[in-house]
Amino acid sequence: MKQKFSILHLFIFLISGNIVLGNVNLNDDEPGIIKGTIIDNSTRQPMEFANIAVYSKSDSALITGGISGPEGSFEINGIALGEYYLEANFVGYQKTSINNIYLLDENPLFNAGKLSLTSSDLLLGSIDVVADKATVEYKLDKKVVNVSQHINADGGTAIDVLENTPSVEVDLEGNVSLRGSANFTVLIDGRPSVLSGSEALRQIPAAALENIEIITNPSAKYEPDGTAGIINLVMKKNSMNGLSGIINASVGTSDKYRGDFTLNYRTEKINWFIGGDYRDETSFGEMTSERETYLGDTTNFLNQTGNRDFTRSGFNIKSGIDFFLSDKTTLTVSGSLGNSQNNRSGGGNTHEFTLPQSNDIYSVSEEISASDNNFYNANANFIHNFSSEGHKLEILTYYSNRKGNDNEEEGEFLADNNYNMTDTYLDRVKTIQDENRSEFRLKADYTLPLNDDSRFEAGFQSELENELQETNFEDYDQASDSWYVNDVFTSSTDFKRNIHAVYSTYSNKLGGLHYLAGLRGELTIREIINSNLSDANSLNRFDLFPTLHLSHKIGQKNELMASFSRRINRPRGRDLDPNPGYWNRYSIRIGNPDLKPEYTNSWDLSFMKRFGEGGSYISLEAFRRITNNKIDRIQSVGEGGIYYQMVDNFDKDFSTGVELMTNADLTKWLTVNASVTMFNYKITGELNGVSIDRESTNWNSRMNTTIKFSKNSRAQIQGFYRGPSASAQGESKGFMFTNFSYRHDLFDRKLTATLSVQDIFGTGKFQNESYGDNFRSYFQWKREPRVVRLTLSYKLNNFKSNDRERGNGDNGGGDMDIGGGF
Repeated sequence: MKQKFSILHLFIFLISGNIVLGNVNLNDDEPGIIKGTIIDNSTRQPMEFANIAVYSKSDSALITGGISGPEGSFEINGIALGEYYLEANFVGYQKTSINNIYLLDENPLFNAGKLSLTSSDLLLGSIDVVADKATVEYKLDKKVVNVSQHINADGGTAIDVLENTPSVEVDLEGNVSLRGSANFTVLIDGRPSVLSGSEALRQIPAAALENIEIITNPSAKYEPDGTAGIINLVMKKNSMNGLSGIINASVGTSDKYRGDFTLNYRTEKINWFIGGDYRDETSFGEMTSERETYLGDTTNFLNQTGNRDFTRSGFNIKSGIDFFLSDKTTLTVSGSLGNSQNNRSGGGNTHEFTLPQSNDIYSVSEEISASDNNFYNANANFIHNFSSEGHKLEILTYYSNRKGNDNEEEGEFLADNNYNMTDTYLDRVKTIQDENRSEFRLKADYTLPLNDDSRFEAGFQSELENELQETNFEDYDQASDSWYVNDVFTSSTDFKRNIHAVYSTYSNKLGGLHYLAGLRGELTIREIINSNLSDANSLNRFDLFPTLHLSHKIGQKNELMASFSRRINRPRGRDLDPNPGYWNRYSIRIGNPDLKPEYTNSWDLSFMKRFGEGGSYISLEAFRRITNNKIDRIQSVGEGGIYYQMVDNFDKDFSTGVELMTNADLTKWLTVNASVTMFNYKITGELNGVSIDRESTNWNSRMNTTIKFSKNSRAQIQGFYRGPSASAQGESKGFMFTNFSYRHDLFDRKLTATLSVQDIFGTGKFQNESYGDNFRSYFQWKREPRVVRLTLSYKLNNFKSNDRERGNGDNGGGDMDIGGGF
């Protein structure tokens, strides 16, 4: 049911007075004031751009109104003394009212307090009121991706949602980058994840997500790790009394199975939640590799073709309890445990030869890699709200542990020129790696509103991290049919890092300009002990991280935003490990214990214009990112033509570009969400005294089109293209793919069936080329096309409270500052 009054009211307000977002002056000669705060009933978060209308109680005539500001607050001044009533509304939410408002000589101010708006997804008699959210919403410091609007992701993971999200890129192996950088931080309900980066995103089912927050320039309150920013996963959590839940199951072609569930039971005193997920999915792919090595007047060629398949499986169980100690104090205790297994299998044919002709070898290789990890975490979150609104204290303790092993075995058999294998091994090796990683965090945040516009925040955090890694490398002796330890590639590494931080932020406004300024200081103490090195590698460093966010409203539907932050990318144990790692007889990887962290200065400038009656808008963002001590992987050719892959610091890299995005409700049945990003990328530095300065113009585009056939059925077509991009020694090629999905709701929308097809035209493939003075290499991986998946979702109690007057309790979740959830 569309609400017509919003547009009408805005028109009347524009021609009847001077309107300022969140603060309306109708007539400076009149003393009456009405103020309050609009919040979302399910998330309890402030709602910006909600409409407030004030009516005369005597004849119901519209007197004035306004729109809530960034903190959900509004203040309407210049109202004549008298009796009124108030209505608040937002598109997609139910209207709420306050009657009996009296503005008198002795008390001309009426404080409405917090007004809760409830989502319109309610069953009213025989009429379903269904309101769609915008696919992506813009906030002062983040983009919010509403997962429910991505039906292509049904039955998938967070990766599938991000495939069509502005500022985010996903390659064909499920690796995520944020504005071209894979150095980002993943949080779950504002807390650190046991898994990191793309690995964490692959494990979280899309059905368990309320939304995803993309924060390219976080404030000083948040950790500065991840030069590209933060991806925060906000989990579903019903906030209404009673029992509710959702169960999902999906099956896809070529051995792809997934299931998950979420249950929530709430009373006035406690809220208990439990969830779990299971997956067993195999992704098939084809690989092609070509190498040319130039040794004097001889060129060595190495050509390989074969398959490269991945199987990801495991489970995760999550549970917790919110204790409502009082109406102002909540204690949340939660935890999770699970297992993840990542297996890789591959094999293929290899032809190695030289020109002039002196060597011609055919072989068949078999490679098996199995990774098995057990993990758990536990945390407690305490929130106390003081008597004044917004005045609160939060304390979080968090502990996680991850233990696992990674076994790899590779054999290469001599073959004839038709690739018929013999019994002779050219090479056979295996690696056994055990890892034990633990992390403890203690964090406290204090928020003090100084007045209606200004706010002061301060806090501290301590993070203690320890990672022990044992690597055992063995060679095979075919003559004796036995394995023996190779000490060159066998080692143990003990990695310890403690980070202690304090921060402070201050927000206020000058006229129509809202600002948030912050500063964070961090002390890092790090030590690396490797069994093959005589001395430990230590680091003791203090860093400052300033941030600034600005927002200015231009009229009622236009907004200009700017931000700056300084961030860091700390190298992890694998990159710092100095012991060489054997991949195969052609490639060896080496870490760098002297690797320095990357420091990134990031600027954003964006303009957004809202239009139409729904969630339509268009935005233009300009960004610039400069990274010092750029970390990149390089290749070099050593003795015997062996390729050595290393990590090192270069001078800098630069990304400067623009991002244009629109979300348009073209008709009642057609919605288009599209974006185009274009940026200039440049890397500078030297390798072995030779400049590696390189530059490219990168761009990507995406479009998500939703067609609504009825209130119970819709289809979605998703297209994505990523252009080529430069690296220190070459470039990655461009690629594109198209997905299609259809969703239908059954049995009073309690059961949902979604059928999807991934990569309809089979165009998805990853290609990379590298080159140096004495080598050139090319690699291509083409993923399995046209994967068909069927997903069924069943809602217990339709994710609603039995008390219809209280509205929809669907998917409460929380933002990055709030505990709860998983």
